[in-house]
Amino acid sequence: MITKKIALFGTDPKLVERVAAEALIKGHSVTAVVPNPQDIKLKYHRLKTEQGNIMDVNDVSRHASGHDVVICLHEPDFYHLKRHIKANKAVIEGAKHAGVQRVISLGHPVSISSEKAKAFYDLWKTVAEVQCETLKLFKNESWLRWEYLHSNVPSIQEGKSHVHRAVLVSNPEGTNKAVHAHQFINALLEEAEKTEFIWHEDEIVF
Repeated sequence: MITKKIALFGTDPKLVERVAAEALIKGHSVTAVVPNPQDIKLKYHRLKTEQGNIMDVNDVSRHASGHDVVICLHEPDFYHLKRHIKANKAVIEGAKHAGVQRVISLGHPVSISSEKAKAFYDLWKTVAEVQCETLKLFKNESWLRWEYLHSNVPSIQEGKSHVHRAVLVSNPEGTNKAVHAHQFINALLEEAEKTEFIWHEDEIVF
């Protein structure tokens, strides 16, 4: 496996630490870019922690420069959903300005436990709508080699609301695989480690 230099952008220090720790175990070098670097307690010689704003194109470009891969960790917030679109716009443009072609973004709210209540279903549906808008942003990019990890659209089954917890992985070829929510870090890093942009059709079962 060829190790990568990963620029890891996020706002949740715990989530950034989880992904950074796994990337370091796999031998990669990581630059964690967060609003408050002091919140990252993880220390390692291949880990740099820098202050930056995921919403700012210039900040993203400056920190992404010189890296092989940009990973965006911005979970949709139920009450500030448009921020997810803004963050991904900044990451897309910042990566392009920095000359980094490989961008992977997490859109699935992995920190939020699903519930069966109708009110939760309605909230989750709005999350899925924002993810669809974000996915359109990536689909408009012809130069980037991207993946977007997002939620499945909630459904009504036998009169009951149902939220699918599988994480879908989409790329320019379409949505070709699904992973369990607890495996999202492995899915992120597997995409980051790819040396060729080749996809195989996998059957998706829910």
